[in-house]
Amino acid sequence: MAKRGRITERSLYPAIKDVFKNFGATSVQEVKFGTQPDIVADWLGEKWLISVKIGDPTRQKLLKDAFMQYVNHVLDSGIKYGMIIFYPEEIRNVEPDEQAIHSAVENTEAYFLVVNPQMELRKTLAEALEEIKSTLQMRIPTVFSLKTVVRILKDHITDIMKDVKLKQTEITKIITDPELFFGISYEKKKKEEIFKFLASYIFLSQVLFLRLYSTEHPTILEDFSLSDITKESVKTVFSRILDINYRPIFELDVIDVIPLNFVQDTIKLIWGLQIEKIRYELPGRLFHELMPDKIRKLLAAFYTRPIAADLLANLTIDNPDVTVFDPACGSGTILTAAYKRKLNLWIVSGRKENPHRIFCEKHIYGADIMPFAVHLTGANLAAMDPKITLNKVQVILGDSLKLSPDGIFKPGYKSLLEFIGFDEEPEKTNTAKAFTVSGKSYEIVLKRVDVVMMNPPFTKVERGIKKYIEMDRFSDIVGGEVGLWGHFIALADLFLKEGGVFGGVIPINILRGRESEKVRKLVFKKWLPLYIIKATRNYGFSEWTEYRDVLIIAKKTKDKPQDHKVKFCLIKKDLTELTEEDVKKIAELIKTSETVRSELVDVNSHTLEEIEKSFENLMPFISGTSFDDKDALNKIIQEAKRVLCYFPKGYFREAYRPVPRGVSKFMFVTRPAGEGRLEEAFLILEREDKDKIIAKTPAGVQKFTFSRKHFLPSLRTPVGLNTMDVTGKHDYVAKEPYENLEKVLELCGFKGELTRDYWSGVQRELESVKTNVVIVRRINPFSPNQKLIAFFSDYPISPSNQFNVIVEKDKNVGKAVAVLLNSIFFLANFFNLKEESTGRYIDVRFYDLYMMKLYPTEEQVEKLVKVYEKFKDIEFPSLTKQLDEHFEERYKQFWAKERGKQETLAELPDIKPNKLRYDYDMAVARALGVDITEEDLIRAYQAIVNDMIITRGLKRD
Repeated sequence: MAKRGRITERSLYPAIKDVFKNFGATSVQEVKFGTQPDIVADWLGEKWLISVKIGDPTRQKLLKDAFMQYVNHVLDSGIKYGMIIFYPEEIRNVEPDEQAIHSAVENTEAYFLVVNPQMELRKTLAEALEEIKSTLQMRIPTVFSLKTVVRILKDHITDIMKDVKLKQTEITKIITDPELFFGISYEKKKKEEIFKFLASYIFLSQVLFLRLYSTEHPTILEDFSLSDITKESVKTVFSRILDINYRPIFELDVIDVIPLNFVQDTIKLIWGLQIEKIRYELPGRLFHELMPDKIRKLLAAFYTRPIAADLLANLTIDNPDVTVFDPACGSGTILTAAYKRKLNLWIVSGRKENPHRIFCEKHIYGADIMPFAVHLTGANLAAMDPKITLNKVQVILGDSLKLSPDGIFKPGYKSLLEFIGFDEEPEKTNTAKAFTVSGKSYEIVLKRVDVVMMNPPFTKVERGIKKYIEMDRFSDIVGGEVGLWGHFIALADLFLKEGGVFGGVIPINILRGRESEKVRKLVFKKWLPLYIIKATRNYGFSEWTEYRDVLIIAKKTKDKPQDHKVKFCLIKKDLTELTEEDVKKIAELIKTSETVRSELVDVNSHTLEEIEKSFENLMPFISGTSFDDKDALNKIIQEAKRVLCYFPKGYFREAYRPVPRGVSKFMFVTRPAGEGRLEEAFLILEREDKDKIIAKTPAGVQKFTFSRKHFLPSLRTPVGLNTMDVTGKHDYVAKEPYENLEKVLELCGFKGELTRDYWSGVQRELESVKTNVVIVRRINPFSPNQKLIAFFSDYPISPSNQFNVIVEKDKNVGKAVAVLLNSIFFLANFFNLKEESTGRYIDVRFYDLYMMKLYPTEEQVEKLVKVYEKFKDIEFPSLTKQLDEHFEERYKQFWAKERGKQETLAELPDIKPNKLRYDYDMAVARALGVDITEEDLIRAYQAIVNDMIITRGLKRD
């Protein structure tokens, strides 16, 4: 062993061999395969192959390359037991002497990928050997995590894609209608990258299915050698399965576009990973996970989380004999979850017959407009039990929104080939298609089903989806503005039997607003809603999206019991961390309890009568991140409701909207009154007097003098406004052409034409929006520039539509309203009612304001004006610092713990609101004469802070 130089893997071998000997290994020696030596040991009655690496196994390709090398060495040696040991990079810094190296090897925690038995360990070498020994002696079943398998295969897919060469004929074989596959906004110049992924994935899925099938039917691999893989030998094996069945999986011949070395490596990897052990997650699951990030972005591919599909199945299926239909089946994740749930219930019922063929050929239906999705669903269902030969699966290729119960359709299991003529344009047809697994056409009759489960496309109408999808059929039922998902809910109603159950992953905006009102009525009034479930630590139940969704479970029934209660549920654990046991526990708690407070889930139950009273916005039943926090906000809200009034009709209106695009640059002169106010500003106020306005451009190079008579007081943006009173702090907006306008237009790059009609329209609108009091139109609670919500000016201003106008002629009432809108009484209402579609900028909707009792009585106005006069000129810090002076530290600490990162911050004290915020809210409470204590206020602040911390920390997977 060298005494000098840097530590290498071989430097560690003597110490590793000594530890193995200490655990009873004999004949521990180095053996060279190719250029790389490994350790071979006789241990526990078997030969073991030990490969040693230095580096982080999570680093791209390191784990995959190490595993690939290990598999090749296994094939060379025939040794079945073994492991790969990854020591951390820091071990290279050890002094290169024998004692130091021995100490490091014995005491350093390493990552072990043990191949037989399949285990993943992070321990010292001695601890790992002890656990491996114990596992073998106790015969504990073990399996690699899906995460590890995916990491290896994802790197492999990326490698294949670099060398795949596709011609147009091969592209046509993979996909028939690119625009349908890519979505409306697909980028043609990127299509080759996507096709490379699809070709790579198709081949991987074929090898995967071959492994699953051959595990149950080993004779299929007769004369097939892993040590001598050729494209011809692979095609021969594929053809054997194709001749038996599963034509849709194997008839797509992509082997010719895959380089031979990757054909060989793919097969070796799948065999080495013994992937059949996790087959319930495959192959559709792998399709989601293996998709490279850039491909996922191009496809806008958002699929149901398998754990969410399992929860949906647990809450909708209570009988193994139910029929299930997913009209937007995608890769089959939901139908696979339905299969698993039915299988569990089948086993519990004591039935001995294998139900695989019954489930796939009689009970489970799917449909999708995209051929590749149908391919995935078929493969996914077939993989649930490869030893049983299916004659067909009931998966339809076609526009689901054209389907009807009792119609005869040709479903599409053969999906990917049906439209293809190799030298012709693909046939264009709207007919739904189906084939037996051997490729013969057949017809099925779609009937009404017991359960409809779905994660329908969320595509908005304005994206041009009508060009591809039937959008008129259900428009009278769901309205003309709702996204595609609403039409799928109407379709579900058509296919459900009376007494049938619906379970769907649905955009959260089903719960509020005008666009979704008709769909909301279908779910909450025509059906009997059972459970509404929101994730609090994730955007939702679809992967990779930044648009929030909920699970909706409802029963189609005319029977509406008077005592029926709808259960609103918050899942309080990261969905990616949930286990199958967690899912069972959550489902059981939801089904059996009216009220739950736990680490896993919170449940509240509400009557249909309560729901009807808030039908325009149901978010108060499920907003926030815990129902204990909701109780804290409700205390504040109820006190406000007790003493205040609803706002009068017509009290709010939209402010001046600067159109067309770009006019705000020359229409507004912005006052540099606070941090962030000059973003997007072109004309900046330098000084003014009673007759003139002097403005400069952002760089200060150009200066202009304007006559003040051409402008009106305005507010362009709420950014940086930190006092309630904005008298003397206003911006300016042009009501007519002003001096040097042509030069300003040239500098700011505006190309439009400013006619006399344009200016007369501007004057009319600016006059119509004059007001003394405004409320912001959007709130970003996390922004350092979000300080106050409402502002008052002693003289009228004509604000931009970054605000909403409050139509109030009485100045004192205006001051009182501004006080209330900046208080905890507004914040409690706002966080209770707010939309949660994206979580960042949140619109303050008029219908939300009209649901708030925040309008003062005559008696209260005088007292609230005194509060205004006391606080009007005091500068407020950012909203986050108002509510908790430790907000940023608390935010970092929460997510460090939540995501399992090493904690580096000291434990923080309880929430500490800014004294100004506390004094202000107590002053408002006293003016109103409400029963609000210090503890009530602190609990409300805590609730809002919790909501802000979690919402701000949400991110794509």
